[in-house]
Amino acid sequence: MSDHFIVMAKRGRMVMLTIFSLVFVALGIIILLVPFNEPMLPMVIGILAILVFGFCFLYYVKALAKREPAVMITKEGIIDNSSYIRAGLVKWEEIEAIDFLNFSGQVFLGIFTYDPELIINRSSGIKKVFNRLNKGLLPSQVNIPFKNLDCSAEELLNAIGERWDTALKEESKKE
Repeated sequence: MSDHFIVMAKRGRMVMLTIFSLVFVALGIIILLVPFNEPMLPMVIGILAILVFGFCFLYYVKALAKREPAVMITKEGIIDNSSYIRAGLVKWEEIEAIDFLNFSGQVFLGIFTYDPELIINRSSGIKKVFNRLNKGLLPSQVNIPFKNLDCSAEELLNAIGERWDTALKEESKKE
């Protein structure tokens, strides 16, 4: 067993999400250009679409250019860089449980920490707001979209299990 198990994001999926984001930015622009009898609601929708999906587009372009690992399983813990609200390093001793969760037809690797506010307290600014919203959607503190990861569930769970067991054994030796 090597020290790190590195999982990259699926490149094709990242490209697809980049294109979808760009399409929704274009739709937002079209909505703004079309004259409506009641222009307020379409204008708000158009501006929100441009802002939200424009931000997503920039994030995905940057992620494609940087090409960093989405998830790393190390002897210290799990490093989540899978999304904008990435949790970073979640140490083994902070993790209570790990499970696959379904939400809106999508599968997430859910990481439950002993401290339910751990990730929120570690983040700041808009990431803190998004993490707080995320907490309202799923019971786990870290939610990694499995569909975006370029590995099988079995590989991921084996890597997590091996390193978590090793960390627990080393911790019990210290006590």
